[in-house]
Amino acid sequence: MNLGKEMTGFPLMDFPHELVIEIFQFAGVVHGGQANAVCPLFLGKMCRSWRAVVFETCTFWQEVNLILNSHCSTQISLLEEWTARAGGLPLSISIVDPKNITKKEASEEDLARLFDLIQILSPQTHYLALDTPVFFYDRWRDRGLADYSWPLLSNLALSTRMGSSDLSNPSYRLDFTSCSALTSTTIKSFYHFYISLPWRSLHHLCFDSVFCSEIYTALESCPLLLTLESVGVIEDDTFSAQTIDHHSLKQLTFELDENQADCGQCCRLLNSLRLPELRILVLKLALSMPTDGFQFDIYPCISQSGCQLSELTIEGASLEETVLIECLRLLPTLHTLKLSNNAWLNAQAVLIGLGPTSLYLMMAAVPNGLLMLPNLRALTFVGSDAEFSAELVVEVLASRWDNFGDNLEAHSTLQSVTIIPERGDASWVVTKDQQAVFENWRRRGYSVKVE
Repeated sequence: MNLGKEMTGFPLMDFPHELVIEIFQFAGVVHGGQANAVCPLFLGKMCRSWRAVVFETCTFWQEVNLILNSHCSTQISLLEEWTARAGGLPLSISIVDPKNITKKEASEEDLARLFDLIQILSPQTHYLALDTPVFFYDRWRDRGLADYSWPLLSNLALSTRMGSSDLSNPSYRLDFTSCSALTSTTIKSFYHFYISLPWRSLHHLCFDSVFCSEIYTALESCPLLLTLESVGVIEDDTFSAQTIDHHSLKQLTFELDENQADCGQCCRLLNSLRLPELRILVLKLALSMPTDGFQFDIYPCISQSGCQLSELTIEGASLEETVLIECLRLLPTLHTLKLSNNAWLNAQAVLIGLGPTSLYLMMAAVPNGLLMLPNLRALTFVGSDAEFSAELVVEVLASRWDNFGDNLEAHSTLQSVTIIPERGDASWVVTKDQQAVFENWRRRGYSVKVE
């Protein structure tokens, strides 16, 4: 949509209301998010006709994103008017308090109005996101949160990244156990045991700033979980793990906290899991290549689970080269492999670069003519030391993309390759002739980035 000077020659003003509504919805009014300028109030300012369309169409008012400021009393009144225009349609509500307004400036009357409004809207709320200080949750719980009705709530996001993550009274809980439709939950900087959820019905769970023990407990409590994303994982000294057989989890992400120096407990947690249905595994342990430290081994989890991954990402880990190769042999279904900023170790735990044999096994045919990763579509290797040359990369890719032999389909499966070793490796040189070869493959439709 162009609402600038070109509007004078464009007959959008004269379109039938039904078509105008479709255009507005396509422009992102209903699911625009906080940054979307094409909101109902903006469109209502354009002309009297548009204002009538916008203010008479309930679907434009189903999503509301409120960022509290010093005028919170007026904002609460506008929130009442906004949600009233949605009629009885399901609501998506996001409330953010970035400056602790609810504690510093809001009056008791304002807080009471806000909590009463949330309670009134709770029966038609299907998505609720709160990013507020602990003070807000304490007062909300005291206002009878446990008595709210949430028959439609399917997606809940709770965050208290500002200040403490402890409720003032740890014996109390934020009670959402009555949310029978709840399947997706995000918890940021909150100890999850402060929040009572229908754990056994959850399908999708996202943690931000979480202890290993909390992840472990969640996996024990959520038998139907399909995806678990854990960002900012923190290791706790008391963590211990027994084997968990989880037969529904398909996607697992571990991303360590940037201040976390070790990942031993995270490795222990991973290897306590038996995940036969796992398809996507993402491990982000550090932002840069380790110089020493704990050797991260995913082989026990992969071998004992019997899972067939389609995507594997490992970043910032110390890996024993031969062990990872043995792990990849168990994953013929793998189609995306991303290895970034990893340190490579030999059997004596001495730092080495990834060897030419390993690269060859990942991308080329093994001596018996079969591919170790026959379904591999995309390979990324960046930020790590390499003991192979750009010449070998050209040779291996030529065997896949130029010399097909009798197995055209298997050899052409690989479509994308990115290889950028650690910049400090002086032995790594890509010549102009090799760049010309890469460009030729790009023109044929392959994605190649070798630097």
